[in-house]
Amino acid sequence: MSITIAGVVKNGVVVPMASLPEGAQVEIRLSELPGGETPVPAARPTPAELRRMPREQRQVILAAAAEMAEHDYRSDKELNSFEAFSEEERYDDKFDSR
Repeated sequence: MSITIAGVVKNGVVVPMASLPEGAQVEIRLSELPGGETPVPAARPTPAELRRMPREQRQVILAAAAEMAEHDYRSDKELNSFEAFSEEERYDDKFDSR
C-alpha cells in the first residue's frame, strides 16, 4: 500500500507536510508545474500535528506557507487594506504600556 504525502525542500532538506512513521520507506518524486508555480500540497498537517513536530520542521513548513501567501498579500489589496486601529485608538494613552 502506498500513500502520497507532499512536502517542501528547504536548504536541501525534504520536509514532509505530515508525520511519517518511523522506518517508512519513501520514494521522492519532483513535481513541476508550468510557469514554475509551487505545487499545492496534497496533505497538510493539522495544527495539532504541527505542534507535535520538532521546532525546525515546523519553522520550515510555516516559512514555505508564508512564501506561498506572500504573492497574494502583495497583489490583493483587499487582504491588507484595513486599519487595525481606529484614529482614536492609535493615539489613546490609556492603553500605553509605558
